[in-house]
Amino acid sequence: MPPSSGELWGHHLMPQQVLVDCLMPNGVIIQIYVNRDETLERIKSSLWDEAKSFPLYNKLLDPVAYIFVSITQDAEKEEFYDETRRLCDLRLFQPILQVVEPKGNRDEKIVNYEIGMTIGIPTSDFDEMKDIEVMTFRRNILETCRSATEERQRKGHHSLACYVYPPDVETSEILPIHLQEKLTKQTPSNHVIICIWIVSEEGIRNKFSVSVPHTSRPIDVIAETIRRRGRLMNITKEQVEGLIETYRTSYALKVCGCDEFLLEDYPLSQYKYVRECIARDKIPQFMLLTRESIYKTIPENQFIAPSYTQRGVQLLLDINNQQTISLWEIQAKLRIKIHCASYLNVRESGKIYVKAGIYHGTEALCESQCSREVESSNPRWNEWLDFLYLPDLPRSARLCLSICSVIKKKNRKLTYALAWGNLQMFDFNDRLLSGKVSLNLWPMPQGMDELLNPIGIPGSNPEKETLCIEIEFDRFTHPISYPTEDQFEQLAHVSSSTDRLSHLLESPQSLRKEEEIVEDIMKRDPLSEISEQEKEILWKRREYCLKHAHSLPKLLQAVKWNDRENVAQLYMLLQRWPVLPPEVVLELLDCSFPDLQVRNYAVECLDRGLSDDKLQLYLLQLVQALKFEPYLDNPITRFLLKRSLLNQRIGQFFFWHLKSEMHQTNIRTRFGLVLEAFCRGCGSYLKMLTKQVEALDKLTKLTDALRLEVKDDRDELMKYLHEQLQQPDYHDALRNFLSPLNNSYRLGDLTAGECLVKMSKKRPLWLVWDNPDPLADLYFTTYKMIFKNGDDLRQDMLTLQLIRVMDVLWKNEGLDLRMIPYGCVSTGKDIGIIEVVRQSKTIMAIQSEGGMKSNIQMDARQLHKWIKEKNKEKYDQAIDTFTRSCAGYCVATFVLGIGDRHSENLMCTEQGQVFHIDFGHFLNHKKKKFGINRERVPFVLTEDFIRVIAKGSDQARKSDEFKKFQELCCQAYLILRQSANLMISLFTMMLSCGIPELQTLDDISYLRKTLQVENTEEQALNYFIEQFRSAYGDQWTTKVDWMFHYFRHK
Repeated sequence: MPPSSGELWGHHLMPQQVLVDCLMPNGVIIQIYVNRDETLERIKSSLWDEAKSFPLYNKLLDPVAYIFVSITQDAEKEEFYDETRRLCDLRLFQPILQVVEPKGNRDEKIVNYEIGMTIGIPTSDFDEMKDIEVMTFRRNILETCRSATEERQRKGHHSLACYVYPPDVETSEILPIHLQEKLTKQTPSNHVIICIWIVSEEGIRNKFSVSVPHTSRPIDVIAETIRRRGRLMNITKEQVEGLIETYRTSYALKVCGCDEFLLEDYPLSQYKYVRECIARDKIPQFMLLTRESIYKTIPENQFIAPSYTQRGVQLLLDINNQQTISLWEIQAKLRIKIHCASYLNVRESGKIYVKAGIYHGTEALCESQCSREVESSNPRWNEWLDFLYLPDLPRSARLCLSICSVIKKKNRKLTYALAWGNLQMFDFNDRLLSGKVSLNLWPMPQGMDELLNPIGIPGSNPEKETLCIEIEFDRFTHPISYPTEDQFEQLAHVSSSTDRLSHLLESPQSLRKEEEIVEDIMKRDPLSEISEQEKEILWKRREYCLKHAHSLPKLLQAVKWNDRENVAQLYMLLQRWPVLPPEVVLELLDCSFPDLQVRNYAVECLDRGLSDDKLQLYLLQLVQALKFEPYLDNPITRFLLKRSLLNQRIGQFFFWHLKSEMHQTNIRTRFGLVLEAFCRGCGSYLKMLTKQVEALDKLTKLTDALRLEVKDDRDELMKYLHEQLQQPDYHDALRNFLSPLNNSYRLGDLTAGECLVKMSKKRPLWLVWDNPDPLADLYFTTYKMIFKNGDDLRQDMLTLQLIRVMDVLWKNEGLDLRMIPYGCVSTGKDIGIIEVVRQSKTIMAIQSEGGMKSNIQMDARQLHKWIKEKNKEKYDQAIDTFTRSCAGYCVATFVLGIGDRHSENLMCTEQGQVFHIDFGHFLNHKKKKFGINRERVPFVLTEDFIRVIAKGSDQARKSDEFKKFQELCCQAYLILRQSANLMISLFTMMLSCGIPELQTLDDISYLRKTLQVENTEEQALNYFIEQFRSAYGDQWTTKVDWMFHYFRHK
């Protein structure tokens, strides 16, 4: 670990007392001893007391006229406006503080300081960037921030409250079949019984139970509560109705125990909390509050316009006022001159050459070209390479380059790429590149065998001491601009009239045959190959495709992007294309479809059809889609930014999805600029995000110290942990903030006595917070999380998201498999937090209670015995819960190829819900020992599980319960198979995030196998049944693996 990640250079944690050099504005240097957890406010006070005994004290102004300045560990000069911050949290390079008078707009500087602290980049870094695209983006994106701020305030306090406490509702108000059936069993009249709590200022509680139709609105529940209370107070019916008319809109319902409010006029059963209560046979518990009291908790919502809004305006105007030539007027080929390379560092001397190609997404627009081979000691070429005809160059074309090394070994010629780089052929302002360009290249991604990387981020590597190539584009008399929409429309009309004449000559039989081919292509999954002949038929029958809107991704693959007539006709067709559902649109936002018009159409579809609920579900992939955008300012960035600024729940996840990748050099600027805009637009919520960042930063430093400075002894580790958590700086930083996992959960005081250091290699922390809600006992009295530092949680996060998607798909079909997609958020490089599932134990821990026979897998009865003991009065319900959850996870882990399934990675709740944790291996990347697969079964289904399903029967596999379980698995599998395209698209969009086991399309092809996308439903079902039989038939291999795992970790 570099020393710069600690509290002081060279120290994970500061010494308890530090000698600080203070440089006073009167030229005097004062040294004072300061406690590590002292605030700047108190340091300044002590400093002024000390200054009285030094010369020139009378030259000093009042302390409030000054701020502290210092150099941080990032070698940045930082101004400290927030004087509640403690010395140990400033990340100083050396304990030196300078006292200065602040210059400039104080309010703006405070906001900039908070933003820099929160996103991890000082905003001054962006101010120093001279790139006109960066300056233009920073200025223009503020329109989205300002628009969102105005929309939040449109309906006054109410709309602002809905931003802070957004309704957590399902997309559709129609109750799924399984919940309708459940509700009918509970109350034949389809009513829900609701408990309403009224708490006085003195804390006295009153409870009212009301029964209302599940389609009732929150104001109907409030009206019924007033009516019920009126009866108890012996008020006349007329008086009660008068009170209802007066007060029902003055009150609101809040979920007891958390900050979740029913502020909008949705049916009760559309709220997720109510649906969860129906599914779990629980009575929804609500607290009645005045809306006024809710509004008072919401701080003012201000948007402070930064001073950089005029930067770059004149420069852009000057560029736009230049005379240009249309691309279509140039009668020449695209040429690129390769000059030379610098900072070349090769392990073995040999020949090197430059490989270059022009790409549109993942498709090459022409043959790649290679320079001549030269000695690596003298990397100069001065050679022109010719490509395609310039007028046919599409808007989103990019130049892909790599410098390749050629080595001769044992009479074989080995070629590999040393580094790669990409450039958009047109800039953000529609101008074709010209003149000389220096491009700093990137190292080749791990596991990439290709010599070019067309899906890599365009632009130069900001690290200047990297392999750099000098290239040159042709210069023309004036800048070359891309043709306008009007020009495309004219071209489309000319070429379409020719097409219409050719269609008239075809027979109805040949047309129908081609339509059948198109229909067959439509059914294929996103990764299936389309032949050149099929592409020609697709393009020819594009009007037929228009009638089947979901065929658009396939049609786009048939477009010849190096033919401007094709592109012109596509643009005209897109204007007529119907709105597509979000699940289809996702495919249009991956790396294969870079065209700006296509991506703009996709975002328009999302804007019309993507509810907040679904946006939250697919947010992980939509954030990754930002990497596939050619330019900083684009529709998907604006769409995500605006929706995040209108819903704090979405905004929080949007923030962390971006922040967690800020360590990656290639997207640091892009994500940093989006984060800056988000922080400027989110108003007072910025302080809450800052508090979360500070809390996680403290935990990161603590775990670094535990791992590297405390000896490997459990007692010593626990002692050190509890000592640190008692320190004032930790106590303040780790209390009273919103949970990064769910901002409806407000974390109170950290219960230090219940916090633990887990003894695994990376020393994760088990953390427990009080729930400060006045009705916490009706929800959860504590919140428990695991903080991890050293493990990449992105794969866990993706796997849990896909399990959540599966759960939604199953529930939409009326199948509740009692899944537990617990919360997991990656917050930085190998840092994140995981939700602790309540009242649960690992299978290994449960088996340990049964003695040695259970531990060494000789007795399969212990799990059933444990569930039976925990559910004496609800035994049948617990078995049903176990059966359903077991079926869900069998299918999910099989489809996703989840590996490393030992008895400590499987858990069970006391209510019988089995679930999986720790998804370090997926897509069939299973653990091996001496090159042999440790896991030989498609999913875990041991005798222990089968015995629970069969209610303890010794003939478990022959029982009716086991047959029903198999039917449940088959039903769940077929439902997922219907959404195979969605599952594949969700994985494809994550290719850019750098997860080690998700690098190429070959990794995703495992899904095509498990979902049997190329077979009929009957063939797929037979395949799954075969895998199912293998799972329990070869379960002995799992039991052996579990036994060795027990002995290894005993």
